[in-house]
Amino acid sequence: KFLIRKPLINFIPYEERRAFRAKLMQLLQTELMQEWELRILSRTGETFDAAVTVSTVRDLQGKPSGWRWLLRDITTRKQTEEKMRQIELQNLQLQEAAKLKSHFLAIMSHELRSPMNAIIGFSQLLLRSSHQSLSQRQTNMVERIFNSGKHLLTLIDEILDFAKIEVGCLQLQLQEFNLGELVAATTEEMRSLVEQKNLELRVNLNLQKPYIVNDSTRIRQILINLLSNAIKFTDTGSVEVAVWELPKNRIAIAVKDTGIGIAQADIEHIFQEFRQLNQSITRQHGGTGLGLAITDRIVRMMQGKIIVESELEGGSTFRVELPREVKVV
Repeated sequence: KFLIRKPLINFIPYEERRAFRAKLMQLLQTELMQEWELRILSRTGETFDAAVTVSTVRDLQGKPSGWRWLLRDITTRKQTEEKMRQIELQNLQLQEAAKLKSHFLAIMSHELRSPMNAIIGFSQLLLRSSHQSLSQRQTNMVERIFNSGKHLLTLIDEILDFAKIEVGCLQLQLQEFNLGELVAATTEEMRSLVEQKNLELRVNLNLQKPYIVNDSTRIRQILINLLSNAIKFTDTGSVEVAVWELPKNRIAIAVKDTGIGIAQADIEHIFQEFRQLNQSITRQHGGTGLGLAITDRIVRMMQGKIIVESELEGGSTFRVELPREVKVV
């Protein structure tokens, strides 16, 4: 209201008045109504954004006699637009950062894995020919190199996988495969670790339709993580792997052990990153504290869930429930 019947130029910031006058002169040359956006001085001397509809007023002879103005305060709209621009800019920056992280992880994966694969490969070759050229002491040393290399490669893979999940660049490679065959083969790979601890290994496959659509490499990773944990924390008794079908076109994979178990109060924490519940056991067995966190993240990517049943000194059961056919989201 404070603008009514007053020259609008009085409410234009001083440094913008020359440009404003030039626009008025141009307006005299046309009969068209125009839309402008201006900064207007308020009574307090502060400025606000206004949308201005302006047209030239002419007398009976058609000569310009003034201007007709309609102003709308668009401060809120401009602030919203600025916020949207900032959000868009931040999104672009985040996308660029994600690309850089993805590129960095790809380089790190190659740079870290390549030398480790070489160490593991050459030590394995030495072990195969050890009966010909190496003494028992040398063979034992090469075995330590081989086992330490495999352990370090596992740690590297865990750290890289977790980093990929964090930046959102871990993608599932979906394909149809025989789940029963994969579980049987993966469990057999772990048999030597079970036998080293004199444990019993049982496999129970109950699948009428063994084929599923999922990422076979990541299913294998989930199973290895769960089996490794079960073997690591079980000193006597058995480790059992079971697979069966659930209602609503879902399947279950369970790993059960007779190990040290988990206290009820700790179950909710076991999938937290870097969380290791028993520090003395961690020092004894090693690990990054990422295995279960990675497993949980991958299972959720597969639209599934992990259910844990355990009690202290009473063993544990980790059950993974997944859709038979994972859909691309």
